Amino acid sequence: MEARSTLAECELFLGLEPAALDTLAACAKAVTVRGGETLFSAGDDSDALYIVATGRLRAVLPSGEVAGDIARLEPIGEIGVLSGEVRGASVHALRDSLLWRFSSEAFYAFVLDHPAALVAVARVIVARLRQNSRSALLAKARRTRTFAVVAATPDLDASALARSCQAALGQRSRCLLIDAARVDAALGAGASGLPPGQGAEEGRLMAWLNAVEAEHDYLVFDAGHGDAAWSLRALRQADRVLVLADANAQPAPSRMLEALARASVRTPVDCVLLRPAGAAAIATSAWCQALHASGHYYLRPGVEADVHALVRQLTGRGLGLVLGGGGARGFAHIGLLRALSELQLPADLIGGTSMGAFVSALHACGHDHATILQITRDTFVSRNLLNDYMLPRVALIGGRKLRKRLLEVFGDVQIEQLRMPYYCVSTNLTRGTAVVHDRGPLAAWVGTSMCIPGVAPPVAWRGDLLADGAVVNSLPTDVMQNLARGPIIASDVSTEGSIAAPGVEGPDFEAVLRAGADGRRVGLLDILFRTSTLTSESGVRRRAECADLYLRMPVGGIQTFDWKSLDAIVEKGYRHAMARLPEIAEQLRG
Repeated sequence: MEARSTLAECELFLGLEPAALDTLAACAKAVTVRGGETLFSAGDDSDALYIVATGRLRAVLPSGEVAGDIARLEPIGEIGVLSGEVRGASVHALRDSLLWRFSSEAFYAFVLDHPAALVAVARVIVARLRQNSRSALLAKARRTRTFAVVAATPDLDASALARSCQAALGQRSRCLLIDAARVDAALGAGASGLPPGQGAEEGRLMAWLNAVEAEHDYLVFDAGHGDAAWSLRALRQADRVLVLADANAQPAPSRMLEALARASVRTPVDCVLLRPAGAAAIATSAWCQALHASGHYYLRPGVEADVHALVRQLTGRGLGLVLGGGGARGFAHIGLLRALSELQLPADLIGGTSMGAFVSALHACGHDHATILQITRDTFVSRNLLNDYMLPRVALIGGRKLRKRLLEVFGDVQIEQLRMPYYCVSTNLTRGTAVVHDRGPLAAWVGTSMCIPGVAPPVAWRGDLLADGAVVNSLPTDVMQNLARGPIIASDVSTEGSIAAPGVEGPDFEAVLRAGADGRRVGLLDILFRTSTLTSESGVRRRAECADLYLRMPVGGIQTFDWKSLDAIVEKGYRHAMARLPEIAEQLRG
């Protein structure tokens, strides 16, 4: 690979004349950094800047915090070179990477003759500083370009998964499947089995791999077919490693696990678990722990939609759905699910708070909007589950009826066993913080997320008391954003303006004891819910900015416990969603 071809694509130098590019390329020196190696450490002199030709690196601050990942065509160390300060972070290679190095002296001499290059560097730095966290996380996810697929045990077909991933990625992008046979066909028999450190022969192999990567949007490496040397090299070429395992087989020592440990790369590992329809998933946690996995995904054999959902999330194009809390107003979320279904916009992951936690949990369990509507009707309209009143020492009701119903609906399902990634949020009243539940008993954590302070007793957990998530986070888009798996739709049903005394000038201490002009009365439960969520709702605007599409559902005037308005509320949510979703449908599909 030539330095000039890389520089010609690099944003820093897009405005340079061809002759200037030639001059700059002449200053470049190739540097190869193996996966797991350190390019430089915090505190080192800023003696050079680098441009990534192929590969992926990570900048880590002295505190241990990850500052960001650096992918193809991005610069490294440019701030230190311009400021003259020492390195502010350490940079490690996540995978085998090829860089072009420019010494600070050579770069200074170049920009003196070509000031436009200095302006371009400054613009990139400013753009990085201005980029909000949502954009930065999404951009990071979408820079993932190479995947290695390997089977945890010999009885599983990693090659089939690699082919399926290549086919899914190839529908919209240039994607190539690379296995040992392809390498040998291009470079001669045995080329794929070259161990590291083979001098010119290895250089030829790496040059070919780098050239192929530059010509494609994505590469999928089949790391299972070939000898140990090929498996090791494929793992070291990947931005992410996908390990195929059986969801119901406990991990045991294997050649693959040994190869993964021997690779010594910092590349994120994801666990892809084969799980036939209707089967349990008893080994999920064990596999995630054994692999130190960043995430886990389930695949039903032969179900193409599962592979598409997998690659969407791995490339930052998975659709995340966040459903807010608001009592009966949360029924509007069911209308949104209906609209998404009709527009063929499947959610890939979902989360919520309070009533949003309940509706999203039903969707994560695999229920369609019609079934969710029926379960919701049976739970909140047909039955009165909030009448187990008790002496109001800590709450108005004991909450036992609702907990029993949640166990009927969700059984003993664990969150990590759900086929769709799911989370819900509760409030730690002891510490005044939000708690994210993405594993553990689904029924218990959904119930905790719905425990309105004063209405139902808080839940004791690890010495603290937990309650309704809407107290501190009624719309947990920030949690979804940190997962960085793609665009986000947020459905907000918060209570602004839901309790009022229209037409009353006052002060009138008896007004709330009388029915209003519309015949409605403000109830104790409405006041308790509104009071407990005031702090949370003050941050809704900030959390709305985390979403690509923010839906403020038209549920004003609907009281928190107006269960009997179920159908009308669902219809309001459906009509509002159908009016808004088409405007970004293509963006979401992309």
